[in-house]
Amino acid sequence: MKKLLYLAIIVTLTSCIEEPSFEKAIENTESLSDYSFQNFDFETSKKVNLSIQDYNTTPAKYELYYLYNGERQMLGAYIKQTNGLNVSQWLPSSVEDMHVLKSDAGGTEDYLLNIEGSSANLTIDVSISSAAANSNEGCFDHLYAVNSNGDFFTIDVSDDAFNPTDLSQLEGGGSIANALDQENGIMYYNVNKTLYAYDIANGTFSIKHNSNPFNGSYPRLEYKDGFFYMGNKELLYKVDAETNDIVAEYTINGFINNSGGGDLAFDSAGELYLACFSGLYKFTEINDTNNTAEIIRISAENFPFQLTSMAIDRQDRIFVGTNDANSNLIQISKEDGAYQIVKTFDKKINDLTAWRCKTTDLSQQDSDNDGVIDELDDYPNDPEAAVDTYTPSALGMGSFAFEDLWPLKGDYDFNDMVIGYRYTNVLNSNNKSVRFIMNFTIRAVGAANHSGFGIELDVDPTLVESVTGHKTAGNNTSLNAKGLEDQQDKTVIIVFNDSFNHMKPATGAKFINTDPNEAKVTPFEIEVVVEFTHPIDPELIGDAPFNPFIFSSYDRGTELHLAGKMPTSLANESLFGTEYDDTNLATGKTYQDSNNLPWAIHIIHEFRYPIEKARIDQGYNKFVDWGLSQGITYRDWYGDNSGYRNTSKLYFNN
Repeated sequence: MKKLLYLAIIVTLTSCIEEPSFEKAIENTESLSDYSFQNFDFETSKKVNLSIQDYNTTPAKYELYYLYNGERQMLGAYIKQTNGLNVSQWLPSSVEDMHVLKSDAGGTEDYLLNIEGSSANLTIDVSISSAAANSNEGCFDHLYAVNSNGDFFTIDVSDDAFNPTDLSQLEGGGSIANALDQENGIMYYNVNKTLYAYDIANGTFSIKHNSNPFNGSYPRLEYKDGFFYMGNKELLYKVDAETNDIVAEYTINGFINNSGGGDLAFDSAGELYLACFSGLYKFTEINDTNNTAEIIRISAENFPFQLTSMAIDRQDRIFVGTNDANSNLIQISKEDGAYQIVKTFDKKINDLTAWRCKTTDLSQQDSDNDGVIDELDDYPNDPEAAVDTYTPSALGMGSFAFEDLWPLKGDYDFNDMVIGYRYTNVLNSNNKSVRFIMNFTIRAVGAANHSGFGIELDVDPTLVESVTGHKTAGNNTSLNAKGLEDQQDKTVIIVFNDSFNHMKPATGAKFINTDPNEAKVTPFEIEVVVEFTHPIDPELIGDAPFNPFIFSSYDRGTELHLAGKMPTSLANESLFGTEYDDTNLATGKTYQDSNNLPWAIHIIHEFRYPIEKARIDQGYNKFVDWGLSQGITYRDWYGDNSGYRNTSKLYFNN
């Protein structure tokens, strides 16, 4: 069975007027139609029932994740119930274990669970008292920042203001590397060959050591359990903090494109991350026998800025600073390397390290009386909501791309409609969904045809109270009183009727954002909010990415879905089996041709789609190799690894 879908990345090839030959990947002689993908079911997931037995009486939050190639894949956050938690999760079928990260009054603990069949079970011993009642409200999460000018200041990350507070100038001169021994209240920083120690409680400086393995300055410094981790490019040293002896030396393997700049940081579970000019990485193995350290890149491509620092706070948020006179503080997602600027300062940031408050040091106040203390509550003043879960992540967006001439074949440039998405499921203290938020961005329209976009959820429409935020101007669709599409058997939401109502081609341009030589049109953002009649089980909503589709703005019945997804009640089924389509509703085969090739792409990252009339294999050299390997090799075919992309064939005008 030939698989073009692997784990969280769903890829479905499409068609339009020209049959592609894929010359580079298969030596100029064969076309995609020479390959048969019969019996390709696109199914790589399984349902796992998770049971946590936890009789501790203190409130807690559970965050669930699994590791894929060393990359943490977050499944969501849940609030501890009376005796623990019982939920179901969809996982890739290849995953054999999962993690539970528990945060409560005793701090944070990471548990590993083996998956046996369709079950995963965890029992947590009663070990935590109600010591939180004597909490200290004076602690706040913050970062210590240093720079090469000798500036020394903190950044409050306990709220969205990110307010800085200046401390005294660094003794000895400027620094580009710092690290924190929080247990002993010491911040270390490097000035050329000298390592200084700053006593936080006393506000005093002293020299810790007068030499280091680099015999000078180095950009990466981290501290953990009595050891310094000092790094630069492909080199990493583990150094005894007290004796200054080198315990181990490692060569880091796995950098993509560039190994310069950046920093190191441990997360709350003790996993080591590295951020540098070429993206966010995670250490998957540190081998003391071979003196090697293996990393895997989480980012899909290089950062568009030169970062010089990195810190991970109590909530496992990654913060980095840029190498500018007025540095940007940027938050990066651990899940996919997506990022956003959260603050710009009037000074440079060369390095950061995080002070993490323990839960016992924080206020145990529960402002909304929902049983979740404010510090664990994403909505501390809303008794109806407690935590958010995201797909693909809090910062990142996934991508849908369509070829719009179905059931005809197409040019395989996958830019007739390109839409970014992020889903946010808002849960209450009982882990029930109270609302579902969908953010969409129309990024490109490389077609003359006018198309709308909709999405079908599994939830029973009687459980939907209202839908707001959609853009349905025009006469092609009608909505009922709830905001759902009328005359549908299921919950179908029309996001917009016609992309051209919201984005127009630039003057003299034929299409929108597919030709880098034409003026760019600002992408259009839409937020759709689904409110439920009462809190419901999140499983009732269905599994991401759900059932997205485009439809003709002039003929509502002409729908195009991802492969294997069912048409809505308003689809014109007489189109099935015509032209190149080989849909068979009885067997579940939909929107695929006779070789099982579908007409759409779903990627968990933001997609650098091809320019007009450039086939996807012309922009991505490893795309076909990835597909022919059944998803085993080149899983990151869409990344900017050396030799992966022909950038002249991809749209970068942003």
